[in-house]
Amino acid sequence: MTGTRDYSDGEIIWKQRKRNWCRTKFSFTVYTLTDSELIIEQGIIRQKIDSIPLYRILDVTVERTLLQRIFGLSTVVVNAYDVSTGGVAQLVNVIDGMNVRRLLMRVVSGARSGAGVRPREYMDADSMMAMNADDGGMSW
Repeated sequence: MTGTRDYSDGEIIWKQRKRNWCRTKFSFTVYTLTDSELIIEQGIIRQKIDSIPLYRILDVTVERTLLQRIFGLSTVVVNAYDVSTGGVAQLVNVIDGMNVRRLLMRVVSGARSGAGVRPREYMDADSMMAMNADDGGMSW
């Protein structure tokens, strides 16, 4: 994309500028997915750049308002064990949100296995106790 610097450390897998309601690219927010991180660049005068390592991502959901559905847009909500985003990052008004979610989850899975990280390692003690209760009290 023209006009944006490349802050990524890895191979760029997906990149998209936040869209306005009529799908125009007139926005100062850019989402970049690499093989190691998700980067959210915002702003032109006061710029903010958030980077989330992929192995810290816990869950990805897609939300669509009526207006977003009319224009073929989605909000991809990323829940991650990440302090800079407060645990939640939103990719607002992206095109083809379900495929973005699928791609993101596939890359996250690869990053976790490459780093030797299991998703269970990021759950808090209450969640772990609930999981153990669900499987008959057995802890592996």
